[in-house]
Amino acid sequence: MKFIVLLFAVLLQKQTKQTGYQRNSTWFKRLLTPFAVTDMSITAQVFVFTLVVVLPCLILGALLSQLTGIVAASLSVLLQVVLFLYILGRDDFSTRFASYKECWQRADYQGAYLCAQQFLNVQEQAQDKPVQLHKTVLQAIVFAWFSRFFIFVFWFLVAGIAGALACLLSYWFYREFKLPWLKSMLGALEWLPSRLLALSIALAGDFVKTFPSAMKFISDFNSSTKEVLAATMSLNDGIDEAEFDCQQAKLALDDINQLMMRCAILWLLVVACLTVFAGF
Repeated sequence: MKFIVLLFAVLLQKQTKQTGYQRNSTWFKRLLTPFAVTDMSITAQVFVFTLVVVLPCLILGALLSQLTGIVAASLSVLLQVVLFLYILGRDDFSTRFASYKECWQRADYQGAYLCAQQFLNVQEQAQDKPVQLHKTVLQAIVFAWFSRFFIFVFWFLVAGIAGALACLLSYWFYREFKLPWLKSMLGALEWLPSRLLALSIALAGDFVKTFPSAMKFISDFNSSTKEVLAATMSLNDGIDEAEFDCQQAKLALDDINQLMMRCAILWLLVVACLTVFAGF
């Protein structure tokens, strides 16, 4: 059933594109309004987090588990597809990616830099050379795929739609209050899926160059998700500053996007095999 939900949600997401789309989190912010979380003790913060994030997701999972029978199971699948589509959001990233690529096609370096700042969340750090900007953007694209797709797919497969929703709400909770203990918890949530994505990059890309880099992080509990993915991709970008031009930038962008698509397909194939042969 998880494969069906995942497949339909991904297919529908690709059909719902909107520039600058953000998931509507207004209802969640209103839910947090009565709580002055930053002024609370850690125990009280954990209690509020459990109340507004963990408990609703547990209730959702319990309700879905009660839907048995043909009609109820069909309703459960439909509900999970809708919820998972909401968790993934609309596919506005394709638009952002296309805008940046068009700037390089026009040899518009300044436009590419502004696009990277506005749409790809590249920080306003010194990007003195086009090749430096481009390498930063390639890493940002990989991390965007992880934070917008792979992390939610992983926790959906592990803990169902309730797990994926809890992951999303945890990110929203941290965005509101920036709590150190929650940042550590999010790092733990990202640890395994980030390593799996690094291995997927090796399998779907240049295996000889990237596999050793991906494997060294299997027992590494200190490196962040961005560090893991950046280190894996740094062996695979192959951009030479002396020979860098707009055409090479366009090809590198196409390559990185196709690599992420292959990784997504690889994950779907693994889930399909688990469904067929293990009743997953």
